[in-house]
Parts: sequence; C-alpha cells; structure tokens
Amino acid sequence: MDPRCARYSVTIENRMDSHYPNDVLPGGTSVELFGVASTKMAMMLDGAIGFMRAFGELEFVAPAYQGDFVRVTAQVLTVGRTSRRRSYEAYVAPRVYGMSDNSSHREVLDEPILIARGVGVAVTPLESQRRTPAECRPGQP
Repeated sequence: MDPRCARYSVTIENRMDSHYPNDVLPGGTSVELFGVASTKMAMMLDGAIGFMRAFGELEFVAPAYQGDFVRVTAQVLTVGRTSRRRSYEAYVAPRVYGMSDNSSHREVLDEPILIARGVGVAVTPLESQRRTPAECRPGQP
C-alpha cells in the first residue's frame, strides 16, 4: 500500500434485496457495491468518477441474504498516472435472515461477516483529475 495515499478509504452501507427463491444475494451484488464504493473514492481522490478497468483476486467468502445490511470498504493501494488500484471488502453487519416478520430472524452481529473481497483498478483520465492530491501523484516526494 502506498503510505502517501493510505488515508483515502471509503465505506458505504446498504440494505440488500434478492430475487433468488432462497433469499441469497447473487455474488454480482458485491461487485456492484464495489463499483459504488469505487465511484465514491474517485470523487474523493480526483474530483471525477473515473472508470473501472478490471477486478482481480475476487473472492466470495460467505453468503449474504435478502434484507442483510452489507458494508463495503475501499482502500487505495497504489496510484499511477491515471490508474488507481484499490482493495475492496464486503461485510454483513446486521443480519436479517430473509424478510420474515419473525423478529428472531434479525441479529446485530458482534463481528461483521466477511462475504467478499477483491482488488480493482480504476482509471481517471488526466483531464478529469481536478483534485488529485500532489502526494498521490507518481514521482512526488
């Protein structure tokens, strides 16, 4: 991780819905939330939304269910001339176990459950880098 830019981290949280009969969230939901966190990160770091170029090292660790609150964090790893490499993690914070009216199906977890993680590369064109801090630009002291 580039220590000059390590302070750039974002978190988003959202209650999720599923269209699957067993109430499991599709893995693509985590990837979509990684993209939302990426957009927020790009706005913070560069003042522009940027474009996702690739996801790699993508791993789905545990299931999430309809109604769960999913928290995603994104952290800057490295910053290139136009590329921004970031790590992503998705956690279930409060667990709902489906949309039943039975209150026993809800639980505030002592420890969030890691459901997915990955690394992604986004690109922010030079002409869109309105606010990129000098310390995050390659070749800066």
